Amino acid sequence: MPHTSDNDKKAQDNNANSHEKNMMREKNRQAGKNQYSKKTDHK
Repeated sequence: MPHTSDNDKKAQDNNANSHEKNMMREKNRQAGKNQYSKKTDHK
C-alpha cells in the first residue's frame, strides 16, 4: 500500500512540476516571440 501512495504522490508532484515548467516555457516563448517581432529598443 505505501508503494502505491508514494507512487501516486510522486506522479502528482512530477505532473505539477512539468505543468509549471511548460507554463513558464510557453510564457517565455510568447514573450520572446513578441519581443523579437516588436524588436523593442530596450534590448
